[in-house]
Amino acid sequence: MNSAITIQNNVHLEKLLRTDPTMELGMRNAVKYVLDQARKDVVSDLSSKITNDPRHAVRAVRHTLYKQILGGNINILRKKRAGKAGSVPASTRGRLKKTEQMLGYQGSDRGFILRFLNAGTAARESSYMNAHLIRNGNTADRGMITGKNFFGPAAQAAIKEVVPLLQQKFDELIQQQTK
Repeated sequence: MNSAITIQNNVHLEKLLRTDPTMELGMRNAVKYVLDQARKDVVSDLSSKITNDPRHAVRAVRHTLYKQILGGNINILRKKRAGKAGSVPASTRGRLKKTEQMLGYQGSDRGFILRFLNAGTAARESSYMNAHLIRNGNTADRGMITGKNFFGPAAQAAIKEVVPLLQQKFDELIQQQTK
């Protein structure tokens, strides 16, 4: 569910990176600029495909720069944030594992909605939510969401559109460096 740009095996760029320490910062800024343009293209494409979006789930499209290599990606995945061990209130320490799973969904995570729309779900039933249904032995059919698989093609198309812009930015950096 992500699309990536990586730059590797370019001898001329590697030589410039070794000789000038500011070159890497300029290249990272160029990659960040290009990924931001691609992210905007993906958001506009998804906005046209998702007509009813009251929670603005398309804002969950992110771009990430890699630390070790020159590149980055566009994704709808959200890195899970871990809280501090000492910051858990006493009232939440005795919760069951099932309760933690149910409360694990964060409504502010718009990517959660996009991942469901993109990948879909299996047929779902709910028998634990309504005590009346449990007493009668019935279950509530929650249906299923069919996956649309819209993110991958949209992100790949956006990356292909901005690669010439990245080449242009790198050429400008190299020309400035050689002067």
